[in-house]
Amino acid sequence: MGGLVPAGRRGEGPRRAPGPRAREDRGARGDARRERSLSSAGGRDPDGSRPPAHAAPPASLSGDRPLRGRNAAPPKGVGHEHDTDPAGTGGLMKIGIIGAGNIGGNLTRRLTALGHEVAVANSRGPETLTALAQETGATPVTVDRAAQGAEIVVVAIPFKNVPDLPEGLFDGAAPGVAVIDTGNYYPRRRDGRIAGVEDEGLTESRWTERQLGRPVIKAFNGTYAEDILDRHRPAGAADRIALPVAGDDEAAKKAVRDLIEELGFDTVDSGGLDDSWRQQPDTPVYGLREGIEGVTRALAEASPVRPEAFRG
Repeated sequence: MGGLVPAGRRGEGPRRAPGPRAREDRGARGDARRERSLSSAGGRDPDGSRPPAHAAPPASLSGDRPLRGRNAAPPKGVGHEHDTDPAGTGGLMKIGIIGAGNIGGNLTRRLTALGHEVAVANSRGPETLTALAQETGATPVTVDRAAQGAEIVVVAIPFKNVPDLPEGLFDGAAPGVAVIDTGNYYPRRRDGRIAGVEDEGLTESRWTERQLGRPVIKAFNGTYAEDILDRHRPAGAADRIALPVAGDDEAAKKAVRDLIEELGFDTVDSGGLDDSWRQQPDTPVYGLREGIEGVTRALAEASPVRPEAFRG
């Protein structure tokens, strides 16, 4: 999502620095400038290639479950910055976010706006998160404290830095904590060659799960950071976009899908972690801004063959 604590300089997935309503963590600015968003590249992924066009989906990938009760009607005030529990569920949670770059920073902004209690950490220490804390009300902490008491933990750090997370990171987390992996493997641009992915054929999130020693749910890896702030919509809105979610732990997957729906997006179950290649970089769904039908179709069209541009 060792001597070197995991870097929070950049969130994972296609992204650009947020607009004027969201100040970026100082250390993330340089990386954000270097990494252009898909929207500014005319719908391209971070390495400049376009996702293929979509055809009709096979019946085996049928898409989303029915919308949950809390999303059956437009939540009150979903577009307001500081509405607490807008859907009226009483389901506010304690959430830890490791990585305060584009994805981690914007999730901090939205989740605090919805009333959740958020602890946020990066590799440079809590003192570098003062501006984000003042903006959002989140609590800046060291990485080893980010999961304390958390019901959901978001790991939003560069792929290569996952093994550097401290041992025992989740020891003080809430029972059944759901861990969200937002990561992508960029061997040529950032991460170098990782044998578990290249030689063993592990999906990226399966590799991450092994490093963490904890089941993970793959989500947000192909999401534009600015969409977290700007494209959330009430349930049933014609332009509400959907995000794919993969994982083996059904209870954790449900918790993550519920949270994403509360954030203002539909979800599509893309299978277990061994199926999560369907949403890795350079697949049809990666960076896709469509609803349930379009996301379901794109997942069905994905190829398990790793593109040459994403091999080390």
